[in-house]
Amino acid sequence: MAEPRAKRARIERGEDDYMPGNIIEIELQNFMTFNHLKCKPGSRLNLVIGPNGSGKSSIVCAIALGLGGEPQLLGRATSIGAYVKRGEESGHIKISLRGDTKDEKINITRKIDTRNKSEWLFNGKAVPKKDMLQIIQRFNIQVNNLTQFLPQDRVCEFAKLTPVQLLEETEKAVGDPQLPIQHRALIEKSHELKNIQLSVERNGETLNQWRALNAELEKDVERVHQREELLTKVESMKKKLPWLKQVDLPSASITYALCLLFLYVAYFKIRWSPFKKALSHEV
Repeated sequence: MAEPRAKRARIERGEDDYMPGNIIEIELQNFMTFNHLKCKPGSRLNLVIGPNGSGKSSIVCAIALGLGGEPQLLGRATSIGAYVKRGEESGHIKISLRGDTKDEKINITRKIDTRNKSEWLFNGKAVPKKDMLQIIQRFNIQVNNLTQFLPQDRVCEFAKLTPVQLLEETEKAVGDPQLPIQHRALIEKSHELKNIQLSVERNGETLNQWRALNAELEKDVERVHQREELLTKVESMKKKLPWLKQVDLPSASITYALCLLFLYVAYFKIRWSPFKKALSHEV
């Protein structure tokens, strides 16, 4: 029996009430509607409230693009240069994450320009994008997962997800890497079970066909046995006929007549049996 899988360690909040991976500061420069913005989200639920055109969506876009996302996932402009404030040539997004301790601060900066070029910095040092993504994935941040990050322009897409797709995305969002693996294993086992059930059904149909054929063959065997018994009796009667002809008794005449009758009947049965079987199959 397989041993029970160890439970995933629960992430606790620190003394500052933040959890590892929480956003503790956002800074924007020449990004969409903002010339410059710096805000510090709280450790719990955060609401961005303001009139139309005040830049609420700009903050959401900055979070997605600053944490490794590409413009396509926002459902808006498809090029990164389109997010530079109109009239400017470049801008940047700086997002600070809380590390494993309250004293650890992870600064992620993405510089962008109107030529659609991006540069990534980790704590002020330039790094390849793949290295930055590894740092972000360390905290299970998935801006491309609609159950974690849902831009308003993709709400309709989220509503169209099937229950199976929702389950898969939720498993990814939970952060346990074993869940998707176990899910795929269950799907494979389910397919194997269906194949086995189909095989059992097909084998059952084949078995019934063989049973029906066996029943027909048993009838044929029984006919052969009857034929052999009749042939044996016929031979016995043939041997008695000469003796009965020599005996001058009334009973012998009767016996002789009965023997002839039996021979005729037996001969008829032996010769008629194959034709009878053929006719029964045709009917």
